[in-house]
Amino acid sequence: HFVSRFVAMEDRADGRKRDPLLVLRDAITTKKKVHWESDHLEIDGVRIHRSRMCGWRPSPKDSPMDIGSIWYMLRETWADRSYTKEVARKRGFQYISVAVRADLCDYINGHIDSCEGLDKAAESRKRRADDDVAQRSKRLKEVKPDAKAVGATSTPGEISSADVAARVRPVKDLDVLVRCPGRLVPNADLILKISQDEWRNWHAPEAASGEKQNRSKLPLRLELEAGLRQSPDNKPIILVPCNKHAPVNLLNAVDLLQHGTYRKADEERVRFFESTRPEFVEVTRNIAGKIWTFEVRDQAKSFTKAQWLRTVAIVTDSNEWQFKGWPFETIVDMFTSIRGVYFQVAGMPPPQHIKLWACRVLHMAPVRMEHRFSATRDSFFQEVEEFMESYRQRKFVNHTSLQPARIEKILERPIL
Repeated sequence: HFVSRFVAMEDRADGRKRDPLLVLRDAITTKKKVHWESDHLEIDGVRIHRSRMCGWRPSPKDSPMDIGSIWYMLRETWADRSYTKEVARKRGFQYISVAVRADLCDYINGHIDSCEGLDKAAESRKRRADDDVAQRSKRLKEVKPDAKAVGATSTPGEISSADVAARVRPVKDLDVLVRCPGRLVPNADLILKISQDEWRNWHAPEAASGEKQNRSKLPLRLELEAGLRQSPDNKPIILVPCNKHAPVNLLNAVDLLQHGTYRKADEERVRFFESTRPEFVEVTRNIAGKIWTFEVRDQAKSFTKAQWLRTVAIVTDSNEWQFKGWPFETIVDMFTSIRGVYFQVAGMPPPQHIKLWACRVLHMAPVRMEHRFSATRDSFFQEVEEFMESYRQRKFVNHTSLQPARIEKILERPIL
């Protein structure tokens, strides 16, 4: 009985009920307060349930919109809150896309007399209500058109709401362009230019549109080529372990990665590893029809940001202390930003934690089978080429450095 008493206040003297959208429009244009309580809208003593359908629909194929969803859209957009399809669905309301809510907001605020999607029956009820207050025909004859309004619509370069609706992209999850009545939209000219370009290229071939979409994610190879154009010294970097007992280090990197051969280093060079090894060595490789020169280093303590961006591969010997002080939060982020490779010596099973790292395991042949090491070299550069042709996810950080915990090496048991 309580709800029916308030709903009855909506009824007009002639027995017809006013459209709830018109009630909301009159309240906003006359600056009356609208309260929300217990799934009801209270407008100047009139209580309307949120599920009450009104005479407006987003498209001719859709059903009429409930007044609660319209009120929720107005409240969220006026307050500059996040109004998305997911948020509206979570609150139990229907989502009104940016393509259709612009004219609806103008209509509710009283800026225009009608909008697209408004039911003709609702418009006729609005006109009959105006005629009951005063004679509409006489008022239309006496009122002259506003010169400023006419000039504003006829000024060259201005775009009306109908033009924007014709050019806007029909999406339902766009929350960047939010209609804010009474506020300036930042970068409106740039947004309008982008919309016009989309409208002109709407029927372009799919291949051309796909190229534009993928242009933001360039492969790492193009970034490295741009660095080489700035300076020939900006060569890609490969990091190897600073360990004289590692299978691959600076002492044999050129033999394996350049010539495809592998032999044990001299005992004298191993004994004086710190003094006999060079600062870096260079290896070349043909990748994508271009000869690339790589710097092979084993020290990264004094690396600059540019050098880290040029690093394409890390050769690990399964020791976690190798990565101490590097600009990453975790080892996972490190192997996401740079391709990791582990050379497994023949007859030696890899540690179990290697399988938890996102690095490729390359099996090395016995030393007596020298002809197989060229295939190992090719497998290594195949991994490097694959990484250079992909988009790099940068996980570098400046606020901390990698401090890996000590990992207990557990070797896998050989299968007999």
